[in-house]
Amino acid sequence: MARTQRAAQRWAEQRAEQRRQREEEDRQSRVMVITEFDAGDAQATMHALAAEILRYRCCMRQLADVIGWTSSGAPFGLISPGPHWRPRRTSPPVA
Repeated sequence: MARTQRAAQRWAEQRAEQRRQREEEDRQSRVMVITEFDAGDAQATMHALAAEILRYRCCMRQLADVIGWTSSGAPFGLISPGPHWRPRRTSPPVA
């Protein structure tokens, strides 16, 4: 009986530690996103965040469309970037 209680307590402690780690990683991710869009001006920062939210919504709509097509059995194609694709530079390079 004592062994199972210790095991349950150890499991609960591990879960709590994992939860703390995940919450810390989420907090760091939020800080990184805010820092990425911080333009020094609150208005410009809000516009940059709004543009990203709209882009995200567009991607989600496209994903929902594709899921609908696959469930209905409609044919569709997925075109990946070519071999010379490079990510778009959205901010000036840091010296």
